[in-house]
Amino acid sequence: MSVNKGSNTKVIFFFLILLVFPTIAFANAGSPMMWFGIFHSLVLNGVIGVTESEIVSRFKIPNRMWLIILANYVSMIVGLNYIAPKFSAVAHNIDFWGGNTNYGDYRLKGFFIGMAASFVATLIIEFPFFYLAVMDKAKRKDIILPFVIANAITNIIMTFIYYLIVRGGAFW
Repeated sequence: MSVNKGSNTKVIFFFLILLVFPTIAFANAGSPMMWFGIFHSLVLNGVIGVTESEIVSRFKIPNRMWLIILANYVSMIVGLNYIAPKFSAVAHNIDFWGGNTNYGDYRLKGFFIGMAASFVATLIIEFPFFYLAVMDKAKRKDIILPFVIANAITNIIMTFIYYLIVRGGAFW
């Protein structure tokens, strides 16, 4: 069996390129905040929607769970991808997701301002979905309190989880 020196050289060259490429591209694995944000976007919004639907149901308001889940995905896209980073930047945290911030340089004031603004946006964005999710039209007038309670509970939990992720390398 003969070995072709030309093909070995190509294989070695190919592996060297793969080895060096991440350095050239400045590629890294991302921050824990970014990875949790992706998990939140893909999976947790469904869990949050189910939870909020169940909270509303405990107030004896039958609802269409799928609309509440959809509301969470829409508000996540707007709230955490646009609103929170913009308001966080106003408080001098220009890297809300922590992708470019060195450990120890994350500003909590900006984080909390961004999360608070995101919560307000969530209430505005999700309310029409919750209103339409109520199956008994006569009970639609009763949705405001359960809606606010459900959103407050889930937003406080999610803010706390995000805080636990960034607190080690953060300051006020």
